[in-house]
Amino acid sequence: LDGSGTFRRVKRTSNLRANIFLFESVVVLSLYLILIYSWRPIACPAQAHLLATFGAIYILRLNIMSRWLLQRELGMEELTFVILLWIPSIMGSYAILAKDISNVDLVVAPFFYILGSYLNTYSEYQRKIWKEGDPNHKGRCYTLGLFSWSRNINYFGDSMLFAGWAIATGNWVNLWAPVIMSLTFFFYHIPDKEKYLAIRYAEEWPAYQTQTPYTFIPYIC
Repeated sequence: LDGSGTFRRVKRTSNLRANIFLFESVVVLSLYLILIYSWRPIACPAQAHLLATFGAIYILRLNIMSRWLLQRELGMEELTFVILLWIPSIMGSYAILAKDISNVDLVVAPFFYILGSYLNTYSEYQRKIWKEGDPNHKGRCYTLGLFSWSRNINYFGDSMLFAGWAIATGNWVNLWAPVIMSLTFFFYHIPDKEKYLAIRYAEEWPAYQTQTPYTFIPYIC
């Protein structure tokens, strides 16, 4: 399931991996909340609650995506590296390195977090509805909605929400997460994904690239 592009072609036949992912997610979220409220309590209750809310919403959204929005099987990389190492390292950093936050940041952080979550989740929802709404859309490349702004608007949304989450920690060091995430998306995940899509949608892909020339950030790159 984890060869280049292979996992994208594997349809889900059971919820076993989704259930495993759910269990792992609950464990990660529980440890994150312990760090925030017990192990190293954050002095500002509003900031603590905001960070806890961001974590809970993200974990919930991950499981909605994996169980409902994505029809493919979860890859082993997602069940191991992503949920057991990558996400915990970010959430641990956000909880442990949190500092006092300004009132301005308490407003700015939710703005970026909500906008990023919207770009990521709603773009996937639009694609799902389009593909399932008409039998003629099955097997075709979705190029409308938020995906007309950027061919990987969902990835950009992820980077934006983690930037907002980092701002909520009050420690600019935590921007390491969205920076590394963005670089990984741009130089690794997107080229691999688009190589696969160019083959799968060979007839439609060139027109989509012309229509939407932005790979990652709308109207920039």
